[in-house]
Amino acid sequence: MKEKQVTVLEHLSHFKVLTSSQLVQLNVYKNRGDVTNTLKPLFGVKRPLIGKKNFQPDPSYGKAESFYYLTKYGRDYLVKNSNYKRDVIKYINNDNDLFKKDYYHRKSTIDFHIGLKQWLESEDGEIIFCNGYFDKVGNNRVKNTSQHVYALNRLELKSGESFIPDMISMFSIDDREYLFLFEQHNGSSTNRLVKQLQSHLESITEDIFENQFGFQRSPRIAIVCESESVKYNTIKRLSQDKQFDNFHNFFIFKSNDELQQNFNQNWSLIDGQRVSFIQPKNTN
Repeated sequence: MKEKQVTVLEHLSHFKVLTSSQLVQLNVYKNRGDVTNTLKPLFGVKRPLIGKKNFQPDPSYGKAESFYYLTKYGRDYLVKNSNYKRDVIKYINNDNDLFKKDYYHRKSTIDFHIGLKQWLESEDGEIIFCNGYFDKVGNNRVKNTSQHVYALNRLELKSGESFIPDMISMFSIDDREYLFLFEQHNGSSTNRLVKQLQSHLESITEDIFENQFGFQRSPRIAIVCESESVKYNTIKRLSQDKQFDNFHNFFIFKSNDELQQNFNQNWSLIDGQRVSFIQPKNTN
């Protein structure tokens, strides 16, 4: 197998799904046109190592790129030939999991993951784990309900309610560990985003992260908004909400466009100040 093909398998095992443009962003290929021709031998066979999910054009966004993903055969190849541990490989057994209504949200979530990975590489950092809302474990066919399918990112609150952040990642830089929760907000509803962030605030005040992740400090929450106006209106709402008075520095905001320009710099705090990704002021 060619080196670039193996590299694609390895990337898919981490990100779960990738488009052609994302493979270009990851510097595997120079242009999107090379992707299909190079990967066709991996998905156009009886036991394909990767799968390809096509989507119909969207009236609002236009043509949607295909998602490539690792199959169980691709997983087995990495276990056998690249010394990967089977239980850490992300693959898709049935592409019915890839819904059109989730397409742009999932793609933007993976864009954030790519940005995080590339920034950490530039800083000699390391991802300890990084899971998306679409990453699940378990088996509904077993009798023991405690072993049924559940989302890795599911967080249980003392109120009995739960929520699933779009991404949870722990990483290290200069021998210091960080825990970040991430939300990708598409659409125009400020109210929906504020409600999500109230759940995040509750999770911080309850100190649930030491038990679940062995992390003894409070995490930070990174929010990326498709709409610049939603980002602005959410920051304004939270700055006037007394519940958030002592937690302004735990939430950082960008728009999709700002994220593409620079991953690390120019995140906005609730008080409007601009900070870098891991250095909001005065957080514990």
